[in-house]
Amino acid sequence: MTDKTIVEIIIVSMLVLFVILTAIFNEDGDKARRKRFLGRDELSPDEFYRQYYDTSGLPKDQVLEILNNIADELCIPATLLRPTDRFTEELKAEPGWEFDDGLGILELELDALLRKKGMTLMTNIINIDEYIRCIIELKK
Repeated sequence: MTDKTIVEIIIVSMLVLFVILTAIFNEDGDKARRKRFLGRDELSPDEFYRQYYDTSGLPKDQVLEILNNIADELCIPATLLRPTDRFTEELKAEPGWEFDDGLGILELELDALLRKKGMTLMTNIINIDEYIRCIIELKK
């Protein structure tokens, strides 16, 4: 084996180890956030829409698509989320996980839509409801 091959093996091994450790430790941050929702009743997608958005005039498919995106990025089942869940409280990243969190992806998606429209956000998005309404409005 040449020195170059040994170096390549070491580099690949380190990358694999990094990926594995990142996945393991990221799961710990996700578990901690999910604990905030223990004991909360689950709502099916239809129940969620009917209870919170039925008279809103917002398209059901878009509301549920955005809700599922939030759930996926934050690793929380959509059945446990509510429109009043705040990004700075119920949905916030666990201390130490702020820079490796799905909230950043949600912010980037919102920022991309705003830039596409040539706009900037004039106020903070406080909760899921505001995020859903903002995304739907920007996609018009």
